[in-house]
Amino acid sequence: MPPKVLIITGGFLTLKEHSLVVALKKQFSQWRASEHTWLETKIKITTAFPVVLSELHRKGQKVRKSPLYERIRHVFETNENFDTPELTEVVLSGILHEHGIAVEFATYDELFSGQNNIEAKLNTCAVVFASTTFLRDLSELDPVLERLHRDNNYIVLGGAMVSTIADNWQGHSLADLIAIGYGEYLIPQICHWIQSGFNTLEPPPTGRLEKRSLSTFIYSGVPPTRSLDHLPRPDWRQSQIDHDCTYKMIHYESVRGCPYRCSFCNYPFLFDDTKFRTKSAAKMAEDWLSYKNEIGMEFITCLDSLFTMPKKRLIEFCEKLIELQVNVKWICYARADDLCDESIVRLMKKAGVHQVQIGIESGDQQQLNNMNKRTRIDSNAQALDNCRRVGLTTVVSLIVGFPGETQKSIDATYNFMKNHPPDFHFLATFSTRVANVPVLNQSNRQRFGLVTMQNERTVSPYWKHNTMDCLQATEHQWQLSEKLIINKVSLDAAIFYKGILRYDSALRADMLNYQQQSISQHPVLHSAIKRIGKWCDKRFSRDLNTSLKSPDIEHSPLTPIADFPPQAVVMVKDKATAVKNNYSGTGAGS
Repeated sequence: MPPKVLIITGGFLTLKEHSLVVALKKQFSQWRASEHTWLETKIKITTAFPVVLSELHRKGQKVRKSPLYERIRHVFETNENFDTPELTEVVLSGILHEHGIAVEFATYDELFSGQNNIEAKLNTCAVVFASTTFLRDLSELDPVLERLHRDNNYIVLGGAMVSTIADNWQGHSLADLIAIGYGEYLIPQICHWIQSGFNTLEPPPTGRLEKRSLSTFIYSGVPPTRSLDHLPRPDWRQSQIDHDCTYKMIHYESVRGCPYRCSFCNYPFLFDDTKFRTKSAAKMAEDWLSYKNEIGMEFITCLDSLFTMPKKRLIEFCEKLIELQVNVKWICYARADDLCDESIVRLMKKAGVHQVQIGIESGDQQQLNNMNKRTRIDSNAQALDNCRRVGLTTVVSLIVGFPGETQKSIDATYNFMKNHPPDFHFLATFSTRVANVPVLNQSNRQRFGLVTMQNERTVSPYWKHNTMDCLQATEHQWQLSEKLIINKVSLDAAIFYKGILRYDSALRADMLNYQQQSISQHPVLHSAIKRIGKWCDKRFSRDLNTSLKSPDIEHSPLTPIADFPPQAVVMVKDKATAVKNNYSGTGAGS
C-alpha cells in the first residue's frame, strides 16, 4: 500500500483538557521525565486554583438554578475554542494532499488516552509528523516520542519548541528528522523523500541539512523578500472534509516574526528567521472572502504576533473587508500604541474585529522599560479606554516577576488594572525557559543580577534576580490573581476560556459576580488549595536554594557536524529498508 502520514498535534497540558484522567496521566509521564519540577508545579496550582473553584462552584445545584448563572450559562457551554484543529495541521495536510500522500490525524490527548484508533494509525503510517508548537521542553517531548515510536515508521519533529532549542541540541534518539523553519518550504521536500522510498532527502533551495549525533536537521531557509503572499493558502475546506465536520472558528496567520524586541520574547526568531514579514492587505482580504464563501465560518482567530502593524496595511485591510462585505468576526493580537487612535479602533470594529489581545505586561513604567516594551503606561491606558468606549473586547497579558519586579511595581500593576479595566486577563510568571531571549544576554544578567538554571528537562527553570526569586514571584501572582477576582476588576481568561468568543460586555457584571462568588463562597476548598500550595512551597524552597548555589552552567557547544553533499543526503539505509518492506509502492526507491 502507498505510504501514509500521521499528523499529531496539540499541547501536553492545556486549557482544552477534556478528561481529568488523561490530564493526570500526561502530568505523571511528564513528571517522570522531568527534573526540578517545583516551580512548574506551583505555577500550575496558582493558575488552576480559580479555575478549579469556578468549576466546583458551577456544579452546585443551587448555583445552576440561580438567575445569575442562567444569564451566563452559554459562556460555559460553547466549544469554538476546542473544536478547531491547529493551523499547523491544516497547512501540513494541505501540502501532503497536493503531493498525493494520504493523511491521518491525531492529538496528544488521543495518544495518551488510546482513543480514536490511535494504535492502528501508528501501525499503518510510515511517517509521523509530530508538532511541538505547544510542547514546552524535553520532559514533555520524551513521553510523547516513547508512545509514538515504532520500528516501522519515521518520526519527523517540527514546530516552535524544537526551533528554540535547535542551536544547542543534538536531536533525539527516537526522532529521525528535525524540521526547522517554514513548513511550506520543508514539507514538499519531505514528500519527495517519502516518495523516493526514504532514500533521498534534499533541502529546500534556500535551506540546508545537518547530521548531528542523534538526528538529521533540515532547515528551510527564508523567503527572498518581506512578502508572504506567495505562501499557499491553508485549505480549511479540505480540513472540514478530512474531519467530516464544520468549523465556526478558524485560525489565520498573516505575519512571521515581530518588529519589536521585547526582552522576554523569542517570537521574532521563530521559523529560523530574524525578519518581520507580512502578507498584503489585498491577499488577506482575498483569503478571508474565500473562506467565508467556502466554509461560512463565524470567527477568524489571527495567530500573528502583531496584527496591527504596519498601520497602513491595517487600514487598507479593514477598508477592504468593509468594501467586500466579508462580515466575519475576528480576533487579533494588537500593540497598545496602535490602538491609541480611537478612529483606528472604530474602523477595526466596523470591519468586524471582535476581540483584541494586548501585551500590557505591567502597570509600572520602569518594568516596561526593563522589558524593552517601547510603550508607555499612558498609551496602554488610552488603548484600553478606547476599546471600552467602542465596545471592543480586550484580553490583556501580565507578567509577574520580571527582573526589577517589587511589591511596589505589582501594586502599580493592580492600580493600573483597576483604573483602566480590561475585560479579561492572563497572568504569567516570568520564565527563563527559552534560551537566547534578550533578557538572558550577559549584559542583562549583570544589570539585574539574574541567575538562572540551565536545564532542558524542566518546563520552568529556577531563577532569581536582585529583587525577587521565582518562589516569591508565584506568591505575588497568586495574590494578584485573588485581588483582581475578589475586587471584581477583571475576568480571569482561564476560567472563561471555553466560551470567550461568546463574551458580551452586557454580561460583564454578571460574570464578575459569578467569578467573585466562586472564590469567596467556598472557604474550605479555598483553604485546602492554599495548603497544597504551601506544601509545594516548602519543597520548592529547598530545591531552589540548593539548585542556584552554583553559578550558571552554559549549554555545551555542539559536537562537530558531519559534512553532507550540498543537495542531497542518503538516509540511514537499514531503517529505510525496514519501512519500505512494510509499505509497498513507495515510489522511485521502492
